[in-house]
Amino acid sequence: MIGDGLTGALCVLAALSAGSAMRVSSGWQAMSLIIAAVCCASGAPGAIALALAVVAAVVGCRSGRFASSASTQSLLATVAFVAWALPQSGSVHAMLAGGALAALAGILFMRRTSRERLDVQSVHLACAGACAALAYILGAQSGALAVLPVVAMIALIGAHLALAMGGSAASPVAGLLSVTAACGLMLTAAVGGPHGALVVACAAIAAGSARSVAFAGPLRETP
Repeated sequence: MIGDGLTGALCVLAALSAGSAMRVSSGWQAMSLIIAAVCCASGAPGAIALALAVVAAVVGCRSGRFASSASTQSLLATVAFVAWALPQSGSVHAMLAGGALAALAGILFMRRTSRERLDVQSVHLACAGACAALAYILGAQSGALAVLPVVAMIALIGAHLALAMGGSAASPVAGLLSVTAACGLMLTAAVGGPHGALVVACAAIAAGSARSVAFAGPLRETP
């Protein structure tokens, strides 16, 4: 139940961020088509996740006020790994509840006007350490499917370390590494079990990360 709720929330937050990053173009439409393609056979939970993601992407595209920085995308990718590690029960109600809470949090975030930004250096260092521990646990497992998530985790560790040490100057590199991590987890979730909803979330994270790389030049991120 916890994993399903977290996945539903992740679908909403990732799509909000991706839609915000793609506001200047119609790229969110292509993102929606990609998401639909990767979860067309994922069953009811995947269909619910797709609906949550599409609606959130439209809202994010229209408002353009939800964070879409490289830091946000790397943190979302980290949450995606946590959701993947938790047990999945396929509860549609838990997924809807998590999505509703994430939507409420997004609305409250959009209403914020002038607040000091959190110093994310320590956050990224902590995330890098947590990802390293999880990668060690995954690497100790046998089987070919353990290789792909470990590679994705290494890319995510690199993204967090780059943002912790380089700040906004490392945003392009961190964005590319986040794309790699999200795509790796998306493939793992697609072939490793009934994780259709998580596939949707990872697709949205990858789309937002790719777009944030393009914005890294004109839009500078506060570390």
